[in-house]
Amino acid sequence: MNSLATRLRAVGLFYRSVAPFMVGTSVLILLVVLWPALHEGWASGLVLQLLLVKLATAPAVWYLSEQLRPDQYWFYFNLGVSRRFLWVGLVLLDGSLFLGLAGALVAAFA
Repeated sequence: MNSLATRLRAVGLFYRSVAPFMVGTSVLILLVVLWPALHEGWASGLVLQLLLVKLATAPAVWYLSEQLRPDQYWFYFNLGVSRRFLWVGLVLLDGSLFLGLAGALVAAFA
């Protein structure tokens, strides 16, 4: 039986493999949309909308990941971790990181 720590470490390792795509979209959304909105003063309530936009980019990242590295899951299958667990954990981790960065930006301008 797998422990939760092994599964969470596997999600962290999997996140490192797709981090350039996920972090790239996060930085792009924050710099292109949130930064100007904070400067102009119309950013109230925008963070949750941007989170939904960020989560909507996850299928594109999944597609790119499947096309570029189709056999990447064997290592995780040997650990007993499914694709669904990896991707759900990745979306939760990335969403929380995005909210943290957006919150830090909003707090810096408040």
